[in-house]
Amino acid sequence: MGKKVAAACTILVATMVSALAGCSSDSGDTAKGNSGSADSAASSKPVTINFWGRWPEVTGVMNETIAEFQKKYPNITVKYTDVPSVQYVAQVQTALSGQDLPDIFGYTPSIPTYQLTALDAIMPLNDVIPEDKRKQYYDGTWSEGYTTMKGNIYAIPIFNPLRPSFAMYYNKEVLKSAGLTEKDIPKSWDQLYDFSKKVKENTNGQAYGVVVGIKPTTYMSSILVQMATSVTPEVIPDSLGPFNYKTGKYEFNSPGIIQTLQMFKKLQDEKLLHPNSLVMSAREGTALMEGGKVALVLDGVYFASQMQKDKLANYGVAPLPTFDGKPQYNHFYGESKVSLHVAKTTKNPKEVKLFLQFLADNLYPKLVSSGIEYSPIPSINENTKVNHPVAEQALKIQSKNFVLIPRPFQKNAETIKVATEMSGKMPKTTLSDISEGYLTGQIKDLKQALDQLTNDSNKVFSDALKKVQSSGAKVSESDYIFPDWKPYEPYGAK
Repeated sequence: MGKKVAAACTILVATMVSALAGCSSDSGDTAKGNSGSADSAASSKPVTINFWGRWPEVTGVMNETIAEFQKKYPNITVKYTDVPSVQYVAQVQTALSGQDLPDIFGYTPSIPTYQLTALDAIMPLNDVIPEDKRKQYYDGTWSEGYTTMKGNIYAIPIFNPLRPSFAMYYNKEVLKSAGLTEKDIPKSWDQLYDFSKKVKENTNGQAYGVVVGIKPTTYMSSILVQMATSVTPEVIPDSLGPFNYKTGKYEFNSPGIIQTLQMFKKLQDEKLLHPNSLVMSAREGTALMEGGKVALVLDGVYFASQMQKDKLANYGVAPLPTFDGKPQYNHFYGESKVSLHVAKTTKNPKEVKLFLQFLADNLYPKLVSSGIEYSPIPSINENTKVNHPVAEQALKIQSKNFVLIPRPFQKNAETIKVATEMSGKMPKTTLSDISEGYLTGQIKDLKQALDQLTNDSNKVFSDALKKVQSSGAKVSESDYIFPDWKPYEPYGAK
């Protein structure tokens, strides 16, 4: 679906939020009035559950777990569809508009939990994970506006919330052919530059030092904002909107973002970045590393479990290089980016909840042992062996990267109204667009472009705040400022 159509869908959903928010039933009443506990006996009649996911790396173990569930409950059929991520948001928006959601569907930050509850589109799931079991999950998992609303659960975590992070994979054979070893893997940007130069020179141009496939362009911006934290850690690494919780403002023009883009531009201008980086996908870039054409590739930690299984001894993984080798971080608000909602329109709530409980009990260990991802329960991760050496190391790197950051929704639930008001109104030109334009040479003045995006984004934020205030909500700019926040330290974890 094209950008214009997707944008139209976003506006439609935002309009529906405004229209339905006033008539949405209260979360507490809905919790009491839903169709029963998952502990209740499921119907013995034939039942079909439709389930949409958007995470290809989990398809194998998901289908395996579904088969186990169906063997135990032969009257329940679960139809799982892995929807391509580039189509997922538009598909959910269309289903929302037509009131045709599947029974279960995956979370997407483009249509967050608070928006879905305002639409009265999803049901509370308190009985799927009883209160005594919620303590087993990562600190911050049950966060207002993300997994919960008014204290009721609306999103069941599937993966560890500390994702997705990015890392640097390398091919040991290419290192050897360039006269280098794993000790030469770069930790800083200067080292990355020198390393890339040596690889190209020492292999007579047969291999490049580094590649990063940036299609879709949001991929590049996600790497960019993570690397930028080593320069400006006070600006959270959110590709949808780098935000400074010291000032309460968007900062797309932070020194960290500017300097990181300039670093990539230098690599490209001096022909040290693989020349196809700007036209290929992340998977194509990683295939070049696996094929021995590139020494290093920047990719998601979630990729590790998909590497060529018969050649794992030939690969390694390391943290992304930072400005001066000092720490970087990624952020989470407590949300689980891989979680599941249940449509309010489901005709089989008992069976759906039974299935979700089965997933929580049986899927988590499979995720860990296969190296796909850590589960949302630390004790399972600690007690389950990862049977994939590269993925095991990548997951450890990811876990060290993530930090719980300030959460305006937790500080003042009225800020959720501001986020809802902003939905679909952020500038059409994105950080991803500017990154691609700068690297391809179409944008000459990087700072000017980022300044404009920063100003435009802060205007959307300010206008939304004023509109919500005028409706009587007690919310202010101070709700977005956290003077006691120390980057790299978990904020408010219990």
